[in-house]
Amino acid sequence: MNLKTYAEIRRLLSVTSILVQFSIDLIVSYLYRPRGLRKRSFSRRMVAVAVRLLLRRPAGIIRFQVRLRQTIERLGPTYVKLGQIMSLREDLLPRRITYELRNLQTKVPPISYEEAKQVVESEFNVPLRHIYKEFAPKPVGAASLAQAHIAYLRNGQKVVVKVQRPGIIPIMTNDLRIMKRLAWILQRIPYVRDFQPQKLIQEFSDYTMKELDFNQEGKHADIFRENFKDDDNVILPKVYWEYTTKKILTLEFIEGVKPDDSEKLKKLGINGPRVAALGARVVIKQLFIDGFFHGDPHPGNLFIVGNEKFCMIDLGMTGQFTPKTMNAMFLYYYYLIIRDFETASKYMVGLTETIPNSDIAGFRAEIEEIGKKWIGAGFKNYSLGKLILNSMNMGARYKLYFNKDIMLAIKAIVTIEAVGYILDPNMNLAKVSLPMMSEIFIGRISPMRMAKPILRALPDYLDFIEQAPATLLRTMGMVSSGKFQIEMVEKTSEKRPSEPPWKLWLPFTALAVGLFLLTADSVPGGDIALTRSLQLPVLSLVSFGVAAWYSLRFWRMRRA
Repeated sequence: MNLKTYAEIRRLLSVTSILVQFSIDLIVSYLYRPRGLRKRSFSRRMVAVAVRLLLRRPAGIIRFQVRLRQTIERLGPTYVKLGQIMSLREDLLPRRITYELRNLQTKVPPISYEEAKQVVESEFNVPLRHIYKEFAPKPVGAASLAQAHIAYLRNGQKVVVKVQRPGIIPIMTNDLRIMKRLAWILQRIPYVRDFQPQKLIQEFSDYTMKELDFNQEGKHADIFRENFKDDDNVILPKVYWEYTTKKILTLEFIEGVKPDDSEKLKKLGINGPRVAALGARVVIKQLFIDGFFHGDPHPGNLFIVGNEKFCMIDLGMTGQFTPKTMNAMFLYYYYLIIRDFETASKYMVGLTETIPNSDIAGFRAEIEEIGKKWIGAGFKNYSLGKLILNSMNMGARYKLYFNKDIMLAIKAIVTIEAVGYILDPNMNLAKVSLPMMSEIFIGRISPMRMAKPILRALPDYLDFIEQAPATLLRTMGMVSSGKFQIEMVEKTSEKRPSEPPWKLWLPFTALAVGLFLLTADSVPGGDIALTRSLQLPVLSLVSFGVAAWYSLRFWRMRRA
């Protein structure tokens, strides 16, 4: 047995032990729970006490979702990250569970200064004092995967250093292997199969392994900075790549105020409604223009710098759309905010993944009904984010599923709406979004944008046009020599008068003339000035039209 297998078995036994205890806690809680309005019988109370004492479990009733969250925290960082991702999947899990999973512990006891120092020195192979002029022993924040320290570079620049917890990669790698094996088993269970456990775990595995590479987070920061280079109101911390590795990330230190720090915001005289609207525009640009977005823009990952500037940090969790998905997501959101729910439902279906027994018609009818309730309820009682989440929640019921990036995008919309509500309690996200969404919509149907696909394919068109005259001449030669024949089969036995030869050749002649005129600029000895003055490309289109008209007329005559 090799060391990798041995470590995996040990971890599997540890996970199994915690899950067994979780099951026992549920049994004890069930025994203590009264049945409806009736009190527990004496015998049931005695059994409950005996089981609790024998198994050394605490007394009382603990709700399932709370015990689940506590168990996930005991299982360690990999399962905490999985729980955080699953808290987004309101399309798969009951809301009471997803809400509780959002309370998963993110702040954990920090590693010691000596451990952090050892990680930094092992990455750069030099003493810490040769890398940073100063390095604060006490971290400013600690999470399950890493912790952050304030430091100063040798040139005096103040920075934030994100240090990965030692030994976290082997733990998470073993956990992911165990999860994949479990998902393989769950995939064979008929009812559970509909929730696609293997796909969910694979998505989680891909995301987690990327998050463990701090080089990826640094690249994300550079991409966001490039996307917002023309917007002075958005700030991204600079990445110091010479001080960054897979386990160490060194970023520019940016001073700012968190959006939920109302006292500081008021003291600084920050215009809450204006900043809230700016945050909404930042998210809309990421989702519907760039197609690359911050997946977790909660108040801890955002700063307000100065009076009206937005700074985004902690860029490990990001989402990215394909052009097709971005277009469908944009149209869904656009038609949603203009209250065309029938059209919005069509594009929402386009965002889903279906299985053979998916009920698309039922899903569309359901979300159209949800939209009508939103109109009557008003913003304060029924926000846009709540409308979108309620619509997504219906997916699993009708066997339609959304991928991780779609759910991250929905989370971004819901979160920025919540942040906006902190800054401006009267903010209506639909109203704030409409001007920018209308501008993007007009830009998408502009002639220049629609011409881009044609321009990209233009080299292929030109190559085809260049070869067309020679190809046409070869085809006509094959027809005239009998090497290439077109056979017409009559539908009826009635004999029809034959067409005059000149009528049969007229479409070919018109096509040849059109191709000649279109390529006149490249014909040897052709008069370029004459070509442009007579607008021969337009004449070529006329010739193509004549060819098409006679071909269609001849085809109809042969079918009559």
